[in-house]
Amino acid sequence: MKKVFTRSLYFAVFGIFAAMLFLLSGCKTKQSKTESDPIFEAIPGTKEEIIQELSGYPIPNSYEVTKLIYESGAPFILSLANPPEKAENYITEKDKILNLGVYATDLVYATTYMMKQATLNYLEASKTLIDDLGISTTFNLTYAERIENNMNDRDSLIMIVSESFSDTWNHLVENQQDILARLVVCGSWIEGIYITSNVALKAKDNSEFLEMLAKQSNSLDRMVSMLEPVKDEDEVSNIYKALFELQDLYTNVGEALTSAQLDEIAAKVNSLRAEII
Repeated sequence: MKKVFTRSLYFAVFGIFAAMLFLLSGCKTKQSKTESDPIFEAIPGTKEEIIQELSGYPIPNSYEVTKLIYESGAPFILSLANPPEKAENYITEKDKILNLGVYATDLVYATTYMMKQATLNYLEASKTLIDDLGISTTFNLTYAERIENNMNDRDSLIMIVSESFSDTWNHLVENQQDILARLVVCGSWIEGIYITSNVALKAKDNSEFLEMLAKQSNSLDRMVSMLEPVKDEDEVSNIYKALFELQDLYTNVGEALTSAQLDEIAAKVNSLRAEII
């Protein structure tokens, strides 16, 4: 039952990321840029070029890098997640959207372990950022009551969590916010790697974690490729550079990370994640 639940939860929530980019690939992407709102600049190229480019890069699935934590029997480590109270401290659109992605992973992490208070806290943190970003959905008006009324019903909780993110991603799609879509996925993926690598550093037997983290080379390649068209944007350039450097650390990785490679990759991810949160 544990594995069935974990798989259904992650696919329910993180599968939405793939749906979001799929839908984005069919939307217009022209949008004006202002001095106060630089993050919303449309990526260069014709609509047809953008459709082809976006549809060519399936979104890395955080389920693949986080499910092992639960299935291994490792305890829930709250200190690894981004403190939910920090949601009110993020000022720029870039910080807000990246940390919305971070909190998406933290939310699934908490919900998987049925950590009720943590789940509520991360839902509230996500709502804070959603509201600040002006992502107004019907769900935002009723989510707190629905969550509180279903905290003991795991299946219903999964459905509600899924709906909250579905509404959010649909809003991004309808408003043609290409760069936002890319950054929120980056935030979520980085948080997943951060949690997994730090659990691997603490585990007595981390062989499965080393294999799983090694497999993230392909996901990382897709992330870098996805950011390539917008790498020179101020909001993207630092993240692109850090992921490119992380990609270089993966150059000599085989079927599993060595202990030295784990130390290097974890240090790089920790540094990048610290800049985001």
